Amino acid sequence: MTRNLPVVAIIGGGFAGTALALQLAGKAEVTLFEPGPVGPGLAYGTAEPAHLLNVPAAGMSPFPDRPSHFADWLAAQPDAPPPPAEGPRFAPRRLYGRYLQELWAAAATEIRHVPRAVSRVERLGEGGGNGRGFRVTDSAGEVFEADRVVLAVGGFAAGAGAPPHLAGDPWDPAALEGLAPDAPLLLVGLGLTMVDVLLALRDRGHVGPVTAISRHGWLPLSHVTGAFPPPWPMPLVEGAVPGVRAAFCWLRAEAARAAAAGQPWQAVIDGVRPLVQRIWRGWELAERRRFLRHARSAWNLHRHRVAPEAAARIGAELASGGLRPLAARLVEWRVAGEGVEAVLARRAGGTELLRVARIILCTGPEGGRAWREAAPVAGLLAEGLLAEEALGLGLSVSPAGVALDAAGQPVAGIDVLGPLTRGALWEITAVPDIRVQAAALADRIECGKYDIPV
Repeated sequence: MTRNLPVVAIIGGGFAGTALALQLAGKAEVTLFEPGPVGPGLAYGTAEPAHLLNVPAAGMSPFPDRPSHFADWLAAQPDAPPPPAEGPRFAPRRLYGRYLQELWAAAATEIRHVPRAVSRVERLGEGGGNGRGFRVTDSAGEVFEADRVVLAVGGFAAGAGAPPHLAGDPWDPAALEGLAPDAPLLLVGLGLTMVDVLLALRDRGHVGPVTAISRHGWLPLSHVTGAFPPPWPMPLVEGAVPGVRAAFCWLRAEAARAAAAGQPWQAVIDGVRPLVQRIWRGWELAERRRFLRHARSAWNLHRHRVAPEAAARIGAELASGGLRPLAARLVEWRVAGEGVEAVLARRAGGTELLRVARIILCTGPEGGRAWREAAPVAGLLAEGLLAEEALGLGLSVSPAGVALDAAGQPVAGIDVLGPLTRGALWEITAVPDIRVQAAALADRIECGKYDIPV
């Protein structure tokens, strides 16, 4: 008997879209739309050896039921850096991108890849086409029909800026080219992207002074060096979800208890991670706003940590004076000769005029309006089939990722996967969380479940 498989269109071929496609192989007729290479996406498309994963290799398998899949693959690669004598392994991101591409190549016979973007998605009426629910039109005008559409669009690259004086997209190779080895630079942002850019510059032979700014002037924190401690037990009382202030008091108290037991604060953050989505869902909108306004930076600092190897290099930069972190913001800039004059407003008060060869924006993948204005999201928003989440973090979805329309009702057949579900889940930007979300969606698709309670 021929099995009637669901027909699924996945829009976006970064990690989220690739993970879902791999888990649907043989369970659905999948068409994946991605104009670039399938797998690496913005996060893992780098070729710089200094760019390391910020999650240990043991946590980077796209398959929840095969957690060691990537670590086993990495161990067999002759060009992989040797593992540390003690503690977890943080692999180069370029190798993880290659891993995803190899997984895709192995499954490509079961999954159709359209190497073009999608320009429009339309919901069909009763009896339209082949009875499918949606019509998908790609950038070349080719039309496809599908039972379900999955929006797996993740990070968006920033704009070009005003090259060569202001580089808006730090992932564009041109952002780091054409610089004298001793050229002074200004990096706007002090997070993980700044670490990537600074280490890539140094590996290219750049030795000039670098000033990096952010609102608080906080540098990224490191994972534990050496053997990883187990996650600290952080149970929540059933039905009791602390507010922002209570949650941070709880974290501080548990960090003190962990320290008294000889365990680092990182174990406490790792222990609370599985509870973050539950805590976020339990907060009213006002409490979520309070978190974003007062606690977001502190949480991200402790949650998104760098590999110990990268942290050691940043420490050496600080010790040598090669990196100067400042709590400041960029007020304005202007071309001055062959370089740039930047006016900085210091958090402690006053301004500083800084002369540099180039400004590089290191604020991470574009949040702004990029995802709202990209096809096909923009069209679906205009038609009311999608709605923006109240905090502007992404699309309005149910906790299961089912799209909600402008009236707040589930849209049967449109699912959202990955970072654009942050408004509903918050903790949904890293591989360990997205792979679980992708596996749950794959199960629902295989079982033909559309209507998920909001």
